[in-house]
Amino acid sequence: MTAIKGYVDILTMGAAGALNENQLHFLDIVRNNIDRLNILVGDLLDISRIEAGRVTLNPQSVDLHSIAEDIIADVLRRSQTEDKPMALSLDSPKKVPAVISDGDRVPNAGNLVDNAYNYTPNNGTILVRLHQQGNEMQVDVQDNGVGIAVEDQSRIFERFFRGEHPLVLATPGTGLGLPIVRQLVEMHNGRIWMTSTGVPGEGSTFSFTLPIYK
Repeated sequence: MTAIKGYVDILTMGAAGALNENQLHFLDIVRNNIDRLNILVGDLLDISRIEAGRVTLNPQSVDLHSIAEDIIADVLRRSQTEDKPMALSLDSPKKVPAVISDGDRVPNAGNLVDNAYNYTPNNGTILVRLHQQGNEMQVDVQDNGVGIAVEDQSRIFERFFRGEHPLVLATPGTGLGLPIVRQLVEMHNGRIWMTSTGVPGEGSTFSFTLPIYK
C-alpha cells in the first residue's frame, strides 16, 4: 500500500505529464482508500495483539497533564495543516496526581481527541478536562460536534460499528478505534463511557478513568 500511495503521489505531482481534473479526482479516490486500508490494517493488528496477550503494560507513574498538552498540541497542528479551524482547550490544574499507566499506551487515548476533531465541523470546540474522583483521575473529552444518536449509543464501543451521520461516513475510519481504547483503558484497571443528548450539534463527551499512583 505504501508503494501504491507513492506512485499516486508521483502521478499527482505530474511526473507522468499533466493530469486533467477527472484524473486528479480519481487519484484522490485511490489515495483516500489507501488511507482507509492503512487505518484498518493498523487497527486489526492492534486488536489481534491485545487479544493474543502480546500487549504487555509497563505500569509507572505518568503525568496526565503533560500528555494531554502534547495531544492537544498535535491536534492543533493538524487543524492548521488541514485548514480546519478548531478551538481546543485544557481544563486542568497544573499539578494533578500521577496515574498508574504505561507511558507508551496512554497516548492511545488521544484517539478520543482525534475523534472529537474528526466529527466536529469547522470552528467547533473541544475541551479536555482532567479531575480527581476518589482514587482515580478522570479524563473527559467534550465536543460540540455531530453527537451520537440515542439509538446508536449502546453500540458505540462495538467493533466495526460506525454511525450513519454524513460527517462520520465521509471520515476515514474502521470502527475499531473506540474498542481499542476501551480495551487499553480496562487493561489499566480503568473505566470508559460516553454521554450525548443525541441532538446534532450538541456533541458528546467521552470519559475514562485511570487509578492514581500511590
